[in-house]
Amino acid sequence: MRSDTTKKILMTAFEPSGDSLGAMAAVGIREMDPEAQLFGLGGTEMKHANVELLAETTHDAKMGLGAISEIRRIKGLVDMVAKWIDEHRPDVVVAVDSPAANWPVCKVAKKYGCKVVHLAAPQLWAWAPWRIHKMKRLSDHVMCLLPFESDWFASRGMPATFIGHPAMRKHEFAEIDLPAGDPKIVLLPGSRKSEITKNLPMQHTILQCICTEFPRAKAVIACRGEDVARVEPYAQGLRIVPDKLPSVLEWADFALNVSGTVSLHVMRHATPMIGMYKTNLLSMLAAKIVLTTPFRLLPNLIAGKHIVPEFIPCGNIAMQIGELAAELLSDEEEMEEMRSQLQKEAAIYATHDPSREAAEIILSFASNS
Repeated sequence: MRSDTTKKILMTAFEPSGDSLGAMAAVGIREMDPEAQLFGLGGTEMKHANVELLAETTHDAKMGLGAISEIRRIKGLVDMVAKWIDEHRPDVVVAVDSPAANWPVCKVAKKYGCKVVHLAAPQLWAWAPWRIHKMKRLSDHVMCLLPFESDWFASRGMPATFIGHPAMRKHEFAEIDLPAGDPKIVLLPGSRKSEITKNLPMQHTILQCICTEFPRAKAVIACRGEDVARVEPYAQGLRIVPDKLPSVLEWADFALNVSGTVSLHVMRHATPMIGMYKTNLLSMLAAKIVLTTPFRLLPNLIAGKHIVPEFIPCGNIAMQIGELAAELLSDEEEMEEMRSQLQKEAAIYATHDPSREAAEIILSFASNS
């Protein structure tokens, strides 16, 4: 039975990345306040972190133009959340990632007088700085995963804290038998079906270019266990290694990866990489118009300069990327410089514990509600 001092927290995640972030925060909250009641929209990771799910929302999430088909589903979830908030009045609502889906949730939460905090800053600095006014109306605090974000938001009157990133924490390594090769390549095609179907075939073409120059090269594909079924049709005989990313990155000499959080995992291990994200012409043109930053890949954004080759977004340029990959792998001095730069940027995260820091902020707002 809930006492007057028991904190009630709602966390809303709509994508796999949000599921991971929500689970991370939930673990920290449980450690600091075992009596707190955690409810949410999310997936298997939040469920395993003892969050009582109101709905499972993260399986095979869509993005880009494919998100049009999600509008009705998202509206239904928001209506359900609105009814739940009205009936249960949580102390704080944590909008986890997915700003497009979470803005309506924030509006509902504010309507009922709830505190609202964001776990992962909406990337307004990249594509919509004018929306800071909307964010200030609908939010009380933002927890930032990139080191430059907290200053950007704070300078515009939005309270913000840099908490680090779970991808940059040390992870346990599992002993797995991976092939010997020179060089050893890992393909990281993403998690959504649309990402995999566009990017994995391109990564295979790049790998063929590498193998032409390096006949002894070996490669594997790394992904989450729940993504194996989506990866298998495009694996072309390569071994798929599920749920062992830290071990694979320790094995690998080079990574071909999509953009997003996975690039931070690669940076954490100082594995030289090329970042890429294949999309259609319309999306490429839209990105050129909308995005305001000179870089797209997270290591470059964090460094504020070009330390890793990136082709984001890109079209049918697999051969061009393959030639560059072969050149990099032939230049040990360039490879070592990339490793050094990645280690330098990763060091920014060394003193942060995002699970604990997120929990402290969430619980502080729950206490002050």
